[in-house]
Amino acid sequence: MLSDIQKRILTQEYPNISLDSDLDVERYFDLRSSGRQAEALKLYNTKIAQKYPDPEKRAQLIRLYRSHDSRFQELLAESLLALADRLIERTKKIILILTRDIDSLRQDDAYSVIKLAESLLSIISPDRYEAIAFTEKYVRYAKVLDFRSVQMERTAELIRLYVTDNLVVLHEFRKENERKKTVKHKQTQIEKKSRPTIDLSTIVFDPADIARICLPPQITRTEDIVIAYCLKYWNLVFNPTFEKTIFLYSRKNKTCHHEIFQAIKNGREHNWKDEEILNSVLSNVVTGYYYSINGDLYLQRTWAAYKDRVAAPIPAAEAVRPVKTATYTHRRKQTIKRNKRKQETRIAPVSKKTKTHTTAKILTSKTAAKPSRPFTRTQGTRTIELPKQPERVLSAPNSIADIIRKKTGKTYTVYKELFFRGIRPSIRTVLSGSTTKKGSFFNKKQNEAEEIIYTFLFEHYNDPYQNWKDSPDRKQVEELGYYLPEIELVIEGWIKENR
Repeated sequence: MLSDIQKRILTQEYPNISLDSDLDVERYFDLRSSGRQAEALKLYNTKIAQKYPDPEKRAQLIRLYRSHDSRFQELLAESLLALADRLIERTKKIILILTRDIDSLRQDDAYSVIKLAESLLSIISPDRYEAIAFTEKYVRYAKVLDFRSVQMERTAELIRLYVTDNLVVLHEFRKENERKKTVKHKQTQIEKKSRPTIDLSTIVFDPADIARICLPPQITRTEDIVIAYCLKYWNLVFNPTFEKTIFLYSRKNKTCHHEIFQAIKNGREHNWKDEEILNSVLSNVVTGYYYSINGDLYLQRTWAAYKDRVAAPIPAAEAVRPVKTATYTHRRKQTIKRNKRKQETRIAPVSKKTKTHTTAKILTSKTAAKPSRPFTRTQGTRTIELPKQPERVLSAPNSIADIIRKKTGKTYTVYKELFFRGIRPSIRTVLSGSTTKKGSFFNKKQNEAEEIIYTFLFEHYNDPYQNWKDSPDRKQVEELGYYLPEIELVIEGWIKENR
């Protein structure tokens, strides 16, 4: 026989339950008789199996109901009694879990309050407002069972105030955090003000250091400036003292010498090609897009001629090692003797006094350091300057691969297949926003323009002399009704889509 507590628990969990019959069992047979076998099976495996977990008793209950046996009422009452006992046991376990830490909670400790409330919410439901209804339901169960009702009320009150943001301790906790942040910010500002800083205006650079950093004013051509910086900094990139000096000089005078130094250093550290290092230095020397066909040829030829004069890279440990004077003197003496023998074979016999004077004069001219004029080729005893060629600046910078590398900031070239696999959506996007003529939505001209641009990108991917602005391809695209002044717009769209 069910007690009042058991009946109240059953009716709370199953509002439509009947103590004389089971509506779910009746609905099960109605669904089967109407041919709705799937719904009947679902009802059987969910609600009926949940209420009657014992498979033997469940099957017997179904048989007795179908045969209208009088023993159905007895078995139903027995099954409901077992169900009520299970519900009461489960309810007590849930109440214990919800109230196990509420007695030891300090209401004035904001951290403990937040920790307990968050742990309860993670157990109950991700929806915080559903957690309020859940705890209030178990407050009613605790009162019915007379089981930890006071603790359950405190737990429900904690969840309600925490979710609705009405806990006083939380407001105080936030105010305290804001106060601490304000104090910390003030302390940081005070530390920044009291922190010792370098006054760049007080730094005085030695003329020798300035000569190592700056170029002579006679070098004015852009390509000559690039080569001069490479020759000047090539073997100094592993010198930390020079790096600090050039950094301070650039900061004080607001120049780009340090950026040029870093471009050469990065290129040498990562084993870039000479062309990549030259282009990196060029991008720091000039502002904006700059390219000249004749200038590029001049740059490559001149660098190939002058690179042999640059010494091999010296490790940092050996760079500071002093050169032995004895070895240098020995080699110098050998050089003087060799020059003496050559000159003696060329000069006719004269008196001893005249011979000595002539030999000394020749040795002086051979061993004296001659100032080298910038960017000249030496052949025999004649110095031939490279002919200056007219410059022509184009709007497009280098090849398509170079543009991709500059736009992405990567030191390597993107795989060609990867680029052309995803470039068409970017072409369509740019064309759709650059139309100059009204047309239908399914106009074939956009497809033709897309193919023209795609073909241009494919043919000039590695072409350093590509020029979209003056190309016939751009004119064809404009004739189709699309205005695309720069091919970089398509490449920038591809970069944004692939980030």
